Amino acid sequence: MTAQAVRLDNFFDTLKRPGSPNNWLVAPVGFAITPDAVAPVFNVPMCDLIDTFKGVALRSKDVAVVEESAHAVHVIATTPLLRFKDDVWVRFIPMGESASTLALYSASRVGYWDLGTNRRRLKDWIGRVQNALAPYGQ
Repeated sequence: MTAQAVRLDNFFDTLKRPGSPNNWLVAPVGFAITPDAVAPVFNVPMCDLIDTFKGVALRSKDVAVVEESAHAVHVIATTPLLRFKDDVWVRFIPMGESASTLALYSASRVGYWDLGTNRRRLKDWIGRVQNALAPYGQ
């Protein structure tokens, strides 16, 4: 495993959230960091959740993968109007053979307040993943 993959896989282990309201965290119940919203559990194996999530995120306008590993991905999302770049980190978490969840953290690179952009982005992506996985009982 490369040093870059290790850093990506351990991102949430070292995350220190700023006091500013320009970031948003979604994570499962019992996660090491208290989230702003609880992540759903999906009734699919982790590999299917990864494929679905990446399909949703990468179909979004102005989103590009920076790095990825077997269990995580880091993307840059550029806001439409002012072209600000936000970092989004995702860790995929197995919950047995046929269920999985994820932790997502979206943060603005600049500014104190993001006008809710990071929250809306993560809620949108989770909703789109749930819709895509609806045939599997989501």
